[in-house]
Amino acid sequence: MRLRTLLIGLLGALAGSAVQAGKPRVHVVQPGETLWSIARQSVGDPTLWPALYQANRDQIKDPTLVYPGQQLAIPEIDPKQRETLRREGVGLSSK
Repeated sequence: MRLRTLLIGLLGALAGSAVQAGKPRVHVVQPGETLWSIARQSVGDPTLWPALYQANRDQIKDPTLVYPGQQLAIPEIDPKQRETLRREGVGLSSK
């Protein structure tokens, strides 16, 4: 009986995490934040900020300007694209 309860709990937890994984993540910009700082906080690597810019181009015209209160989508980043995004970020930052 106890094993059955544990299995049901485990299956429920797995189902819950699958639903969470499917939800788009959103970050509300706070005063003083930049795409660099948001990428560091949300995806663990600030050099991946171009992914945030690309995912939110409808509301970010200049990647150096984000405004408090903006709700930015945090995209899932394909591991294969990480190096390309890093190079793009360095190229845009040096202009």
